[in-house]
Amino acid sequence: MSLENVIREINLSTEVKSDAIINEGRNQAQDTIKKTLEKIKLSSEKTEKKTTEIVSSMERTEIASLKLSLKKEILNAKKEVIDSVFEEAEKQLKKLPVKENEKFLKKLLQKGKQEVEAEHFYSNSKDKQLISKLSKLKFKDQLDCIGGFVLENNDGTISSDQTFDLILERVKEKNISEISSRVFNE
Repeated sequence: MSLENVIREINLSTEVKSDAIINEGRNQAQDTIKKTLEKIKLSSEKTEKKTTEIVSSMERTEIASLKLSLKKEILNAKKEVIDSVFEEAEKQLKKLPVKENEKFLKKLLQKGKQEVEAEHFYSNSKDKQLISKLSKLKFKDQLDCIGGFVLENNDGTISSDQTFDLILERVKEKNISEISSRVFNE
């Protein structure tokens, strides 16, 4: 064998080995690319799923917040309606005919005298004369109220509030559920 043949064989062998190495490198590169693409796809799917969950959670939170806000608005509106009902009751009490007012005041005087041994009273200017006539108590001072009075003992340590204002407030507190159900047909 001549030197040329040996060189040719070496070159041929080198080319074959070189082609095999290049092919193996290409195959490894394609495998790496394929695995990387699969990882990217899995990561993308996980991210998409997580994003969907986050968006869904945000939507639920927003809906819950809107529902709460709506409930607050409804409650505020109901409160305004109930307040207006009591404002109307106040107006009607202020316009009570004298005979009806006298009947109410007599009943309230009986109740008040059971609570305190009264010497004097406080009232608005409208009821002052009538209470003086009905009770023979002394008028002590003017009171800013819808109607009614406050009885007080001689030394001012015990009193009985029989004002229409307090009575309305007690009725409201005690019966708010019933009032609400009647007003709103609930």
